[in-house]
Amino acid sequence: MTKPQTNAEFLSARPQYLQSSSQIRAYVDEAVDWEATHGLLLRAPKLDGDDWLATALIPAPVALAPSPIPRSEFDKVVALQPVFNQLFDRVSRDHDFLTSALESLGSADEFTLRILAMYIRQRTLGVWKPGVVGIHRSDYLIHAPDNEPDASPLAKQVEFNTIASSFASLSSIVGDFH
Repeated sequence: MTKPQTNAEFLSARPQYLQSSSQIRAYVDEAVDWEATHGLLLRAPKLDGDDWLATALIPAPVALAPSPIPRSEFDKVVALQPVFNQLFDRVSRDHDFLTSALESLGSADEFTLRILAMYIRQRTLGVWKPGVVGIHRSDYLIHAPDNEPDASPLAKQVEFNTIASSFASLSSIVGDFH
């Protein structure tokens, strides 16, 4: 098949079993079994009052099959990464903007508020490091709605991580899974 230029071409390149919702359940069950027997697991999120769940394991989130990424979209996101890196570096150096933006979360995101409290405490103590290393990861999904068959597939950023790298150790297992 030639490179997909339209959403219709892109969507037709998916594995056939992903195009039928009736077949997906069997593949999901098989994937979960494979993950359980190969250590592709995460600690379950803890629920209030359920201490035993702190030791429960759940399958890691994975795609059932690797997805093709149109080269033009891949090149765009690679070219954008230095711009995002610079943007987030500048935001991290703007104390007033950073604290006002993050404080506005209120109690909606306790993790971010704990990180913000650590940041403010360190700043109050006068802790300053001249060197900075940024470890960033951007997550993208290919947007190719089937109701727009003549449109081109587009990469859409769904997340930008400046901390999360916890799944890095699972990436080789995900490769084996695929």
